[in-house]
Amino acid sequence: MTLNDLEAIVKDNKITRFNSKVLLVNNYENIFELKNIYSSCGYTIKDLREFQTNENQWFGVSKLNRIINKIEENTILFSISEIVRFYNQDDFKNFFDNLFSIENKNIHIIIPMFGLKSRFNNKYFNTYYRKNEYDFVYEIDSSNDKIDLNIVDFEVPFSNTLDSIKDWLNFYSSPTNNIICSPRPLVARINNQHNDDLIHINNISNQKEFIEKYMHKNFPLNFKKNEIEYWNRLIVDLKEHDLEQILKSKLNLHLLTPSEILKKICAEQDLYFKWLLKGYAVLENNNNNYFYEVIKSSNISDTLIEKIWFDIFDEYNPTYISQRYDILIDFYSKSKPSKNIEVKLRQLLENYEQLIPILTGITQVEKEYIVNFYALNKVNDEYIKKYYNDLNSYIDNVDFVNSIEWVENYFIEYKNSKINNKLSIKLKDILHEKNRDKDSFFNWYADTTFKEVSDFSINKEKTFWIDGLGIEWLGVIKNYAISKGFRCEFYLSKSKLPTTTHCNKFEDIKKTDALDRDYIHKQHSYQYPKNLIEEIDIIKNILDNHIQDDLTIVSDHGFSAFCSFQTKINSFDNDEHEGRCAKVDDILDDTNYFSYDFPKCGRYLVSLNHTSLNNKTRREAHGGATPEEVIVPIIKIYKSNQKRTIIESIKQNPPVKKGFEEEDLF
Repeated sequence: MTLNDLEAIVKDNKITRFNSKVLLVNNYENIFELKNIYSSCGYTIKDLREFQTNENQWFGVSKLNRIINKIEENTILFSISEIVRFYNQDDFKNFFDNLFSIENKNIHIIIPMFGLKSRFNNKYFNTYYRKNEYDFVYEIDSSNDKIDLNIVDFEVPFSNTLDSIKDWLNFYSSPTNNIICSPRPLVARINNQHNDDLIHINNISNQKEFIEKYMHKNFPLNFKKNEIEYWNRLIVDLKEHDLEQILKSKLNLHLLTPSEILKKICAEQDLYFKWLLKGYAVLENNNNNYFYEVIKSSNISDTLIEKIWFDIFDEYNPTYISQRYDILIDFYSKSKPSKNIEVKLRQLLENYEQLIPILTGITQVEKEYIVNFYALNKVNDEYIKKYYNDLNSYIDNVDFVNSIEWVENYFIEYKNSKINNKLSIKLKDILHEKNRDKDSFFNWYADTTFKEVSDFSINKEKTFWIDGLGIEWLGVIKNYAISKGFRCEFYLSKSKLPTTTHCNKFEDIKKTDALDRDYIHKQHSYQYPKNLIEEIDIIKNILDNHIQDDLTIVSDHGFSAFCSFQTKINSFDNDEHEGRCAKVDDILDDTNYFSYDFPKCGRYLVSLNHTSLNNKTRREAHGGATPEEVIVPIIKIYKSNQKRTIIESIKQNPPVKKGFEEEDLF
């Protein structure tokens, strides 16, 4: 019927035996008209809020029946449908049975039911035994526009929220679509709810569902109760921004690559942002790649970088291996793995079959494997360029301004022998030729091609002394300098004998002991390839700390890795520097050593080869006369955009050289 039809019936005021009538209305739009119709005819307008003793009081079916049974005047009572729609079926039937049993009170009790027409008819009235005896129901013509009601049992930072039963009972008077309702009595009865003709109820059981069902946004992590704090914070943040905007604004994150995400997760102290980044990674990297799979299986408490390292061992996948490599290389571009990673990785690699493809060359243990594999010809030059380019730099040769062919050939063999951990035949042959006795040694040592520091006009403020720097490290220096935008000029020079720091000091020149005193002298024994790898890193660290502008690098001596390879054949008790030299009174001459009156340090016995003067050398050492101990570089480093000529570096009138017997060689 129309409202006009209803108004005519109300004005007629016909009294019948049964006093209750139900108005079935599809929406709340006619509230004002309904109140006008009934108030103009003398009806009292009420709603259930008047009967509440506290704002969250609920009305069970018995209490509701008592309230209605006590009505003694013509009354239209609102808010009933807002309670009844949450009744279970037994209470639903009980309520209407009582309502329709009220009789002979000579009054009218009108109960509007908003949106309950289908449930009322299907679940109750169609089988009501007195259905056709009296007019218990008036159906009012109205449109059928549904309202979304979102039921939650937690606080949310939104203003369109009904926080109490009292708020909900007043909802009919100012209905709003997509409202949030959180009174606990409603939440407790949510299983009894039915989506009716007016109200569509979204039962939102947790914060993740709230984001998806109410905010219509997506966050891909599964809901966990122990992460409620993070979900609540996310709801607040997502009110104004999407997830990417949150990360960019709060973390200044502009490039969300897997490595960038990983760096933020590992560095961020606030676990909320770690959690956010994890979610964003899952959301964006959904194409079945390694990073996505690791993220997906991780917990907020996991150390994610360790999972990137180690999850690959659980499933060998060539595609994942490549992706893992790219992530880790980028991640460690300016840092090093922790000791824990080194220890665990060493354990896992020890018995892993697919070893070569899984190496990244980032850690010490991986570098050790790569050096060994290269020595065994299991990996080629292209492999080490990608996975351990510092080893490629070590192997690399340099051009000397004052080139000496045999010296260059010697150090090519020396470096190869050090990588292979054994002296090559060619290296032994060159050493025997050049150092078979005292005379053969002085023959090459007196070569005037070698430059002295005094041959150069150097600025001591821009000169740096690396104690122990030998020729073998020049490839590392060259490539590192180039990577930093510098150029190098390399000169062959030589140390005074014995090749100790005491006999080769530079005055007023800044010095570093990182390679010699702080490392070589602290070795307990020579360890292959550990020492080689660590020495490369030391060289790079020295350069990183000191190359900012033009620089001249000088050295007092080199050192040899092969002295520890020889067995004991000599017994000079007063030996120094692991048996590489010894203070003596006598003039001694042998194929393994010779003594000489060195102007600065006096009469010393020095070893001509890798055989030391007393006990077997335990570690890398210096003090003797092998080329790797004696021949040192002078390096001119300058910015690559500067133009220099060799002649500018050398004095116009270098001193005239004499024969080695007359010259102050030392």
